[in-house]
Amino acid sequence: LKLPAAGSVPRSAGSPCQAPLLRDTHRATWSPSEAAQMEGAVPQQQSMATSLLHGAAAGEGQARTLMSGFNIWTPAAPATEGEYDIVGSEFSQVLEIQVRPGEVVTAEPGTMLYTSDGVGLDADLGGLGQGLKRCCCAGESMFRLHLQHNGRSNNVEKIALTPTFPAKIVPIDLRQHDGLIFNRGAFLAALGKEWRVDIKMVRGAGTCCFGGQGLFLNTLHGSGMVFLNAGGTVMTKTLQPGEKIVVDRHGLLAFEKTVTMSIRQAGGCMVCCCAGQGLFNTELTGPGFVMVHTMSLAKLRAAVGAPQAGKANGGGGA
Repeated sequence: LKLPAAGSVPRSAGSPCQAPLLRDTHRATWSPSEAAQMEGAVPQQQSMATSLLHGAAAGEGQARTLMSGFNIWTPAAPATEGEYDIVGSEFSQVLEIQVRPGEVVTAEPGTMLYTSDGVGLDADLGGLGQGLKRCCCAGESMFRLHLQHNGRSNNVEKIALTPTFPAKIVPIDLRQHDGLIFNRGAFLAALGKEWRVDIKMVRGAGTCCFGGQGLFLNTLHGSGMVFLNAGGTVMTKTLQPGEKIVVDRHGLLAFEKTVTMSIRQAGGCMVCCCAGQGLFNTELTGPGFVMVHTMSLAKLRAAVGAPQAGKANGGGGA
């Protein structure tokens, strides 16, 4: 086989910066892909998204639907233009809110990033009952941070909040989702005063011990906007009446009040002890929508707290 002279391998059209193919001069045969590249053609590669998505891959900003029926969640524009904005990377985001005279934003302690000059800070329990519910049952702080326009001018002031761990920010309109059930520790902030956190007891002792939510489920009520923390990729699915789905107990973010939560045995002894799934998974039954996320705070804490590979094997290293 006659080989082309060094440096004479043509580059593919439209790619003037492509490096020449590195050749092994000791080989007598060439693979079809290498031969095609040497002739100036670029081998076609199979799209890895084809087996995961229905049809062609969705473009930037469009919702992607998986074969399971789950949608990759993407934030929609706020109902009131300029009321709030969510910016930042996929790793960690910032919620910037505009407040006018008399308006207030309530947030979890430690979430404020910055404010403009005309914003005052305050803190309270929101009533002893509400404070105890949040602290003992909802996995939130007993105290609430209030950021309010001080009214000294008619200027629109700015407030920026950020989750206390690497997370996305998910806005929820309670006018459409009153009674939404959310995971422990997922609450970030709320606009206005027309909202409250409540609790309801789970069904059965098994769900209490192994469902991942404890004895009580956390519910949000009102007519304002609230914001949740979500780690990793956020996915949503609307369940039909009687439709069931099984999720990891750490992957559940929120679900509609019409959805019923129970548990299902993960498998045998090997699955329980060696597969990382535990004894039970969470089972959700429709109708209603559910939201899951791929990197909950519990998973993140487990990953950060795990020993490094070098130390686990007795080796050194930075």
